[in-house]
Amino acid sequence: MINFKTNNMSNSLRTFINVNNVLIDETHEELWYSKLNDEHWSNINKRYLLRIFNPLKKVMETESKPKWGMVIKEMVGYNHLGYYSSVYKTLKEIKVIKYSKTEKCIVKGVNWKRFYGGEDWSWFVMNTSSGMKSYIK
Repeated sequence: MINFKTNNMSNSLRTFINVNNVLIDETHEELWYSKLNDEHWSNINKRYLLRIFNPLKKVMETESKPKWGMVIKEMVGYNHLGYYSSVYKTLKEIKVIKYSKTEKCIVKGVNWKRFYGGEDWSWFVMNTSSGMKSYIK
């Protein structure tokens, strides 16, 4: 049984953990409070970014030609190309990453430092609904 620090954790985070059976370590908890400090329902989609946050950074910093499949493999242990495709789409739409046709890999976008810096994530809206786009406010 995992002992979470429930004195600081919101009810919505505990519900998210229980409903989705997701293990969130202290790094995820720290990211939750530093990046998603607003508990409004619109941040629900951004919670998917918490799992991808560290694997994406690691792959982008260690691989010579990073691909999205490498990020997913780092996160879940195997490459499942369709997995987290809406997150990939969002990260491209808000210019955190982009696909380089010349290098045939993903590269850091203009908002990479903003995404990984000390700023919270209120500067963009993430949509995962079919046909909806994520955008920078």
